[in-house]
Amino acid sequence: MTESPRYSPDDIVRGLSLPRRVGLLLAGLGGLAAAATIGLLWATEPGELPLRTRIAFTAMIGIGIAWAGFAGWALARRPLFAVDRVIAAWLAVTFSALTALGMVTVAVTRASTAGILAGGGLGVTLTVVASMMLARARAYRRALLARRHELERESH
Repeated sequence: MTESPRYSPDDIVRGLSLPRRVGLLLAGLGGLAAAATIGLLWATEPGELPLRTRIAFTAMIGIGIAWAGFAGWALARRPLFAVDRVIAAWLAVTFSALTALGMVTVAVTRASTAGILAGGGLGVTLTVVASMMLARARAYRRALLARRHELERESH
C-alpha cells in the first residue's frame, strides 16, 4: 500500500537542515561580534585614527553587518532552492576581492614588493576559492530547480 506524500516538493526542498542553521547562526553571530568589536575599538580610541585605518574599520564593520544581515534573513525567511548558498557565495567573492584590493593597496603605498606579492597571492587565492564556491552554489541551485520542474511534470 502506498501513501500519498504529506509534503509537496516545495516543502521538502525549502527547509534548512540543522547543520545549515547552525552554520548560518555562527556566521551571523561572528559578523555581528566582529562589527561590534571593531566599532567599540574605534569608539574608544583616545585620538583620531589615520584615514586608512578609518577606511579599513568602516569596511570591516560593513562586512560584519552584511554577514549578520544575510544570516538573519536566511534564518527568518528560509530561502527556497538554495538561493541562500548563492547569496553567501556572492558575498564571499565580493569581500574576498575587496580584501585583496585593500591588501595590495596598503602594500603599494608602503612600496613593499614582498607585501604586494603576499597580499596579492592571498587575495587571489581567497577570491578563487570563493568563486569556486559560487560556481558550486549556482550548479546546486540549477539542479534543485531542474528536479522541481521534473517533479512538477510527473505530478501533472
